Amino acid sequence: MSKQKISSRHHFIPRFLLKEWKDDAGDLWVYQRNGGGEISYRKGAPKSVAYVDGLYTLFPEHRLSKPASDEIEKEVMAKLDDRAAIIHKVIIDQGVNAISEEDRYIWAVFIASMIERTPHRLKEYKDRANIEDLIRELNEAYPGADQLVDKFGFDVKALVNNTTLKFMVDRILSHDLALDIAKMEWIVVRINSPGEHFVLGDRALVVNNAPDVEEPLYFIRLAIAPDRLMLLAFDSSIVDHDFISALTMTYNVTVMERSERYVISSRELVNGSHTKFDRIIREMHRV
Repeated sequence: MSKQKISSRHHFIPRFLLKEWKDDAGDLWVYQRNGGGEISYRKGAPKSVAYVDGLYTLFPEHRLSKPASDEIEKEVMAKLDDRAAIIHKVIIDQGVNAISEEDRYIWAVFIASMIERTPHRLKEYKDRANIEDLIRELNEAYPGADQLVDKFGFDVKALVNNTTLKFMVDRILSHDLALDIAKMEWIVVRINSPGEHFVLGDRALVVNNAPDVEEPLYFIRLAIAPDRLMLLAFDSSIVDHDFISALTMTYNVTVMERSERYVISSRELVNGSHTKFDRIIREMHRV
């Protein structure tokens, strides 16, 4: 019997969300930062962007371990994204008040996943678990442990990878985190200014206003369509016209400044009535 092939193309921005940015030809406009600092663009299908091969793969930790597994992708990410896609359509068509309490909780779990599932976030977790430091600390506590690691074929990188992924799943499925998000004030802003539209980046969800995720979660922003921005605020008393306007008009700038590799648009990036895309692209050159 042949071995079952595991999935390897793991999207950290789900395809149901990417599909909202397709143009009339069914393509995304992908602006990519090249190695030399130049910005190029290409058109591509949703399946061709916002993924990393094996991003959520669990690898064998020693010689007797089970083969590599894609259970996190299939049992967590895919199932969550399938449910979130249905809720997303209701939010787009009818607004956030049209979803049930159960759906609100599921969408909160999805928002938690968008915080935790990015390559940048996973790298942060792995960097904290420095492999050399782990081996050194293990050897200090148990002299000769490094030799046992080699003798029995332990793969420390796989151990760190798997531990990080399991921590990510625990964070995504954390009842407390989802409940905190579900209790926030949810608003969907629809933009209709001439030439204005929202973009996605490889770090599309913005927590607070920091370059990296900060807690507690005061406010969260995520574009859910080129003309829709979802705002979540911890304190409903601060949600007024000025607050909404400021977060709406700075979303594209924040996303593009934070993006490490590319920006996804539904059309060519030309200046709108408020957003000066040419200036933002010039700033991307500097990184």
